Amino acid sequence: MPILSRPFLASARPRIGWICSILVSALLLANALVMLLAPGVLAAPQEHIGYPPGQLPYLAGILILGVCGFLTRRFGATGCALLTAFLGGAVASHARIGEAFSVPVLICGLLGVLLWVGWLMREAVTEAPGAASQV
Repeated sequence: MPILSRPFLASARPRIGWICSILVSALLLANALVMLLAPGVLAAPQEHIGYPPGQLPYLAGILILGVCGFLTRRFGATGCALLTAFLGGAVASHARIGEAFSVPVLICGLLGVLLWVGWLMREAVTEAPGAASQV
């Protein structure tokens, strides 16, 4: 019997998924708020990566839009994909300047994994799309 099919874990799966989803969402929203409310804090790191500080409101908007979609049932997959693309862009930006295994890259990778784990567990995906269920 697969471990996630056991009765206790099957009933706890959506709760664990929501915990992961809310944790990641809170961290990403906190990042967006810093971008909007205290852009001076991120001005030097943005220039170090090669982006002008004027881009921060746009990045914050993408984060907020992605989190709002991610937390809804209807647009959860779209929000998850948008946030994954955002985190992938952050990883690519750091890799471009030679910081491939820096702390921000590892944090982005961990957030990306938790993002998908949270969404998949809270949606209780149990089989591949189009696969016939066997009773």
